[in-house]
Amino acid sequence: MISNLDASSFYRRLNRVLFPSCPIKSEEMLFGRGKDMANIEAALYAPGRHVFIYGDRGVGKTSLAHTMAYKLQEATDPIVVGCEPDSTMASIIQDVITRGSQPATHHTESQLKVKLGIAGTGAEYQKSHKPAPAATPVTNVSSAVNALFALEQHHSPHPFVVIDEFDQITSVEERQKFGVLIKSMGDQGCKTKFIFTGIGDSLMSLIGGHKSSERQIHQTKLDNLCWDGREDIIKRAFGEFEIDIDKETRLKIAGLSDGYPHYVHLMCEKILQCAYAKQENVESVDRKLFLEGLSEAVNSVSETLKRDYVMATEGREDMYHHLLWAMADSADLQRHKSAIMASLHAICKHLDVAQLEKAQFDRRFNNLKKESFGEIVVPALGNRPMWYRFKENMLRGYVRMFAESNGVELDFYRHYTAMEPSVRTPTGKQRHYQPLTEVERLASQNRK
Repeated sequence: MISNLDASSFYRRLNRVLFPSCPIKSEEMLFGRGKDMANIEAALYAPGRHVFIYGDRGVGKTSLAHTMAYKLQEATDPIVVGCEPDSTMASIIQDVITRGSQPATHHTESQLKVKLGIAGTGAEYQKSHKPAPAATPVTNVSSAVNALFALEQHHSPHPFVVIDEFDQITSVEERQKFGVLIKSMGDQGCKTKFIFTGIGDSLMSLIGGHKSSERQIHQTKLDNLCWDGREDIIKRAFGEFEIDIDKETRLKIAGLSDGYPHYVHLMCEKILQCAYAKQENVESVDRKLFLEGLSEAVNSVSETLKRDYVMATEGREDMYHHLLWAMADSADLQRHKSAIMASLHAICKHLDVAQLEKAQFDRRFNNLKKESFGEIVVPALGNRPMWYRFKENMLRGYVRMFAESNGVELDFYRHYTAMEPSVRTPTGKQRHYQPLTEVERLASQNRK
């Protein structure tokens, strides 16, 4: 019973199953990524091959990288380094060598000493740390490879290195040097393995470099978490405290998250915290508790995520909220302007507020593309006319959560765009185009 737990026990158990603020390192807690893990593991066992995990912010790239590194690294911990705007190839490899030389990550050698004495022969074990050699200065690709060979002598025979947020490096030239480095490591038989992570839509847009290095990099584009994976997180979290959560509420959390693990963990965390704060014991999640936790989750989303939404809506008429909610209504990442207006029509009808005429809609919608409104909406599909998306995909999950907390339920499943693939459908399959409803058809005719 959750009410019987003291604060220390509750938060220790909560932090064992939910990770809204830090990467997951345990395969046991990484749900919905089985196929990605198997492919990455196979790639990393191949001589000279490294892995690059890329995709949208918040899809779980760092958690996947950490989990794989901790799974495959033997006898010690993997090496994890982050990138900064002014990072260089040399500075990052130097950081790798420094972290790999710290005593906490050294192998502990067991040395057997034989003692001879009057009483006979005895044996004792003594443990000592294998000393790290003097650091090899890293100035170029050649010295970087030499330093990594030295790393294999004192860290482990096969060091696994996570280079996180690779996209943060602003210098294209420095990013490209890693392509050359990987090629050189493969040619010389270096056994250190890199797992890169970065925000991007393609590998080569991030790393570039020596063309021959492409065959030495396994690319993993991480998509939003599948519905089953989202549900597994929810079941595991509430199961830890023996609290029942019905399928409808699980699907609601899964849909609002938009497939971003951070949002799933955050909503579950806040709902459970609200349950623990109640005086009576909570055995199931009802609508009131769900909305209470959702509101806490919306308020605690990081400022960097909600800043653009605030810029677009704060101090402005409520219609700007409604427009953004309409943008998030459906499973389509890219939306046609006519479909957005149809969604807005349904939202206004639900809220019993006045509809916008086409000219009014156009004027307000165009404002959302302005810098003063956070440029929260941008052209989509190669700037094709009338097609738009959120400037950052992760924004849509926040918008969905905000709308739900204000009493507006959005559609997570429907596709307005014919045959657009999406992992957001519960079946994990493509959903065929569905004709407009009568209301939407009339709205469409009125715009002509």
